Amino acid sequence: MTDASPAPVAPGERVAVLFDIDGTLLDMRGAGRRSFAKAVEAVFGWPDDIAYVNFAGNTDLNVLQQVMASHRHAMTERERRTFLARLPEELERAAAGAELVLFPGVRALLETLSGDPRVVLGLVTGNVESCARIKLRQFDLHNHFILGAYGDEHADRGRIAQLALQRVRQALPPGARLRSCWLVGDTPFDIAAAARIGAASVGVATGKFSVEELRAAGADHVCADLSDTAAVLRRLGLRG
Repeated sequence: MTDASPAPVAPGERVAVLFDIDGTLLDMRGAGRRSFAKAVEAVFGWPDDIAYVNFAGNTDLNVLQQVMASHRHAMTERERRTFLARLPEELERAAAGAELVLFPGVRALLETLSGDPRVVLGLVTGNVESCARIKLRQFDLHNHFILGAYGDEHADRGRIAQLALQRVRQALPPGARLRSCWLVGDTPFDIAAAARIGAASVGVATGKFSVEELRAAGADHVCADLSDTAAVLRRLGLRG
């Protein structure tokens, strides 16, 4: 993040910073995929390693739709609800035995942002809400976020981002103005979601995509990881 920093945030202005989870903040070391496969088998009776699904930038509802299409199964609403209830149970079990990774700089950055009254800190994630909380709780990060939009609300990440922005605006205190909105993620899908809501994007190359690939996808700013807290804050206009 070497570009010129924006002017500092003025009194009465707010900056929304929306984070993806997997590949951006942390790595569950395959626990998410394993829990999904276990839930599919428990609910539908199909042993399926779902190796044909790319989870990077995906959403849980879209993954579920891909699995249904693979098995040529017309899912009922009851099956959908049953699956979404079973998934977090399986994730809790999978996470307990996994070697989880918190990426560099994440804790310091979130602690700084969540403690800044100028910031509205939220989530834009493909995880269903209960699974998002489980993942964040592994590293005691769950209390930093005051709002979010999740993968059980829509299959399309862009629509999830739209929901998050609506909630940001609803969370603004009386008289406050939203100066800017940033979406931080590790995939081109996050970059596209940011563009869809008119937000600036920060691509973080801690997932499957390189700095060059994220830049080519149109990210406004790209970094190898989030270890340089001061540089991130300057980019957001939160530190001179």
